[in-house]
Order: sequence, then structure tokens, then C-alpha cells
Amino acid sequence: MSVKNPLRYPGAKSKLVPYIQQLLKAENLVGCTFYEAYAGSAAVSFGLLEKGIIKKAVINELDPLIYSFWYSVMNHADDLVQIIEDTDISINTWEEMSRYRDSEYLEDKTPLQIGVAGLFLNRTNFSGILKANPIGGMEQISNYKIDCRFNKARISESILKLANFAAQVELHNLDALVFLKNQTKYRRNNNTFVYIDPPYYEKGPSLYRYYYIDNQHRELANFIKKKAYPWLISYDDSPVIQKIYSTRKQQPIYLDYSVNTKRTAKELLISNLEIPPMNQAEIQKELLG
Repeated sequence: MSVKNPLRYPGAKSKLVPYIQQLLKAENLVGCTFYEAYAGSAAVSFGLLEKGIIKKAVINELDPLIYSFWYSVMNHADDLVQIIEDTDISINTWEEMSRYRDSEYLEDKTPLQIGVAGLFLNRTNFSGILKANPIGGMEQISNYKIDCRFNKARISESILKLANFAAQVELHNLDALVFLKNQTKYRRNNNTFVYIDPPYYEKGPSLYRYYYIDNQHRELANFIKKKAYPWLISYDDSPVIQKIYSTRKQQPIYLDYSVNTKRTAKELLISNLEIPPMNQAEIQKELLG
């Protein structure tokens, strides 16, 4: 049984782990250093670490709330778990934690304080969206209350298990392009793999606090298309993205569906490698696992 990620994250790509695992094996990259430039829940990095497929994960997250959460997991897991246990999951607490969305409010706060706020908002906001309102609304008149996605015991267990990977994780809090330019400047084909999961082109502004406008998506494309090291991008299947990456290999995939519904979400994998179609049986196995 895989470690459950403590974060709820829009667009989380945990279902890609079996696919990327197979890709790394096919490219003789088992034991490589894995770079995840837009970490979010870092589901792919931690999934591959847990399976022993990669030696090290270098992950980057620009949002200070999420970066500080992962910093706290890797450096102050016991303190983080204790604070979770002592925190009242209520609207009053949400009102206090929501102040952490203001960058000026963070100036005199510790990474642990900021990380707790990031986790709290992620677990109590609608769909895990940091900029959203709390589950059940401010009046809490819905059948679903603010604490319905905040299982303290399960979250704490996940944090303590993930903290065991601290020696294999390197964290950064940078603009993704700055991170890529700095960290992969002298990398070659062997022992390196770069995974890029940018903000969605079409829905990014509604999902993320730090999203891209058109020219930023194009700047990323212009940068990564010139790189010889192995890279893989996952994107929403936008006609604009298809055109921007028209000279690179593209593979449509279907994610974010459940066995109880017929809802599908078409996304796009783009790479400088030969990328096979996704085995839907593997996705099903991941969903049930």
C-alpha cells in the first residue's frame, strides 16, 4: 500500500507514477536524480522514491505555503504532527490561517508556522485550492463541514512516513524556470530526468495562486525544447499547448476519473523521448491501490 499524500491538490498526478516508472525503466534511468519543477503535492517524486525507482528527488515549489509545508515535513515532522494534533479544525482557525495567504503577513513567521497554514488551508478549502473558501462555506450550513477532509491521524501518519525520505529530497522555493536553469544547467542524458507539470493553460488562474499567462507558457516551451536531457511534461490538452509543442512527441491521456463515474479529463504528455500510450489498466490499479 502506497503512502497517502497529505495534500489534496488540483491536478495531482499520482496516477502517472506507474507510467513514469515504466518510462524510466525503458530509458535505463532507474536510480536517477528526478527533478520536479512544479511540485505541488510532489506526488510523482514521492511515489517514485517509495518504489525505489529514483535515487534522489529535487523538487521545487514557488508557493510559500506549500514549500514551507514540505520543508516542515522534511525538517520538523514531529513538531508538525504535534501542532496538527493541537489545532482546532474550525472556521475561527480558518480565518486565522487564511491571513497567511497575504505575503506581507509571512514576513515574521517561521517555515513551520507557514507550513501548518498551508496544510490547514489545503485540507479545509474546496477541492484543496488555497485561494478558495472553506468546505461548507463560512456559515457551515452544508452537509459537508470544514473538518470533513481533515483526518488528523491519517495526515500525521502520512507526514511521518514521508519524512523518512528526507535524506533523498532536496527542496527549492524558486520560480520554476529559474530552478530549471540553475539546477539542470550542466546535466547530461544519463542519471537525470526532468518532470514538468506547469499550471494548466486554461484553468490555471482559477486553481492556483501562482499561475501562468500565455507568454510564460511559451517561455517555458522555448526553454525546455532545446534541452537534450530526458524530460516529460504533463499539461491540460489545450489547442494552444498542442501548437506550442508541435515539434515534440505528444500523447493524450485520460486522468481524474473514478470507477463510479464516466467523467474523464483529457490531458497531454509531451516529451523528447518516445512515449507510449498510457496503459489504462495501470491507472485503474493506481486508483484502487
